[in-house]
Amino acid sequence: MQTLTNANGRNSTATGLMVTKGVSYPDDRALQLNVINGVIPSNSVAGALAYLSVPSSTPINTPDTRAQLISILSNPNVSSLLFLMGVFAILADLYHPTIILSVVGVVVVAGALFGFGVFGASPLAVLLMIIGVGFIFLEVKTAHGISATLGVVIFVVGFLLIFQFPPASSSAPSPSNPIPPQAANFSGIPDITYGLLVALGAAIVIASLYLRSIREALRKRPKVNDPSVLIGKEGRMESDLPAGGRGVAMVSSEEWTVTSTEALQRGDAIIVKAVKGQTLAVEKVSGYR
Repeated sequence: MQTLTNANGRNSTATGLMVTKGVSYPDDRALQLNVINGVIPSNSVAGALAYLSVPSSTPINTPDTRAQLISILSNPNVSSLLFLMGVFAILADLYHPTIILSVVGVVVVAGALFGFGVFGASPLAVLLMIIGVGFIFLEVKTAHGISATLGVVIFVVGFLLIFQFPPASSSAPSPSNPIPPQAANFSGIPDITYGLLVALGAAIVIASLYLRSIREALRKRPKVNDPSVLIGKEGRMESDLPAGGRGVAMVSSEEWTVTSTEALQRGDAIIVKAVKGQTLAVEKVSGYR
């Protein structure tokens, strides 16, 4: 950059800092430092070309779909939020497996990581974000909300480090170095990004607890075809049953294969005492025929 700007009579110190320190200048400051020729009073390509007296017939190359996608992913706000959304999708799929959410989550996370690479995110920042994700997934085991909360906090710290620019210069301004020293700062993060991070982080914590409670409830719910729920239920023999043999009984409006240590006759009232596979062990209810 310094070689190019020197060759064109520009301020190589100022442009060098743009590359090495991430310094940016407003229009008037860039003009003052001899970084630019001037400012075009137009926000459109057509207006800029007209201002520069470029013929309207001049062909204009516009970004294709791939270039536009890369441009979107290279926005650290977008990449960071996509990263967190992908993690949320995978986490949700762990509680309620559908495969689809996991695939979508992996694709979104991969896109976010690609975006981090495009704009040169700090390896430390990306590492912290991945560690944060690890703690979020740990919530699947702990189920107390602490791991998810800690994971979101670590993720946000890594996210903020992406926007931390180092000081632009460590020396005082001089003719050869006209840029005043600047402190490290967190810039470029709009308020809406903070809001979305907080909302999405809180959603992950709350959803992890909620999904965990749903999974536990489903786990404790009796299975529809689980014969063990019939223990203690009464029924009636539909066939004769020799001692130690097998017969058929009606229990809870369904016919089941039953066995008993005593001989039973058709019509006897029985009670289920145990379950052996899909066979019910029954006994005759005293006092009933």
